[in-house]
Amino acid sequence: MADALEIARTFLESLHRFELAMLIDRCSIAIQTVKEGRVIDDEWYPNVQEEVVTVYAPTPIDDALEALPPEDRKRIAEAVANGYLKRRSYDDIRVESIPHVADGIVTLLAEMIIHRAMMVSVATGGTRIQEVNDYYITREARIRERMPTDIKYANPHDDLWAWYKHWNANFGSYAERRQYVREMFNPAIAALSRRSTVAIPEREPTGFERVDRAMGKARSQFELASDEEDYQAIGLLCREVIISLAQAVFDPEIHETLDGVTASATDANRMLEAYIGHVFPGGSNKEVRAHARASLALALNLQHRRTATKQLAALCVEATASTTAVISIIAKQGSGVLQPIASD
Repeated sequence: MADALEIARTFLESLHRFELAMLIDRCSIAIQTVKEGRVIDDEWYPNVQEEVVTVYAPTPIDDALEALPPEDRKRIAEAVANGYLKRRSYDDIRVESIPHVADGIVTLLAEMIIHRAMMVSVATGGTRIQEVNDYYITREARIRERMPTDIKYANPHDDLWAWYKHWNANFGSYAERRQYVREMFNPAIAALSRRSTVAIPEREPTGFERVDRAMGKARSQFELASDEEDYQAIGLLCREVIISLAQAVFDPEIHETLDGVTASATDANRMLEAYIGHVFPGGSNKEVRAHARASLALALNLQHRRTATKQLAALCVEATASTTAVISIIAKQGSGVLQPIASD
């Protein structure tokens, strides 16, 4: 129920629980009636009906939801109840994994929450270090690699044994250890949870290595963008994608520019128009050329717009991806095999 999910997300945002709102944004939610056996007043009732809040989540969001402390799981349950206009309260959620892997900034947020829970668990009599230390080391490396440079993440513990030595020397109580971990993780989690969640559909790679690499960078930067300068930088990346695309297919010895003017190495419009005119003649030639010109114009507009917005950046990334897909289709020339005209 899309409306219920939107209401639940808005409810969490109104409480400034942006990290919980971001997690459920990639999930499906439901309130279901289940039958279960339980003992009531010393009597066994095998078919007691109970309503439960279920969250269907992709990996690694499912593990992050499971790792949340009880009070956060209850807050999500309250949000879902709000979404379904339920007057009763719910104390917990049931997490169901779905066969899908989430992508984007939410995966980094999820891993931070899992990481935080693991550090708390080993320091408060839960999981044994030797059982999970390998996972901790691997996840810590991923977090450090993917963390945006403008977000402070100051975890000095390379492995859980280093964390053990630190808490053993400095914190005598479980409460102190929990507080230390919260203070270390929460600023980065709060900053991540305010990043863009606008979804841009993935497309198949074009086969042009430089184009696909730059397109991937544009998508990644969009996920991390938070202000006008970030969005302008996405416009620059999209412009470079289109220039690289034009360079990949244009051959000046084969493709004659429409106006006879020699195309410079960065004149994407002339190069693409010449290429399309040569390899894709016919009635749709004009519309395909216009499509490519429009995507480049949008990238240039975004690059120089001082009031650039998240929505405009999303449109720019999608328009650029669309143009690369169109040229890729033409380059395959109906054979199903990419046939670039010139090396990029």
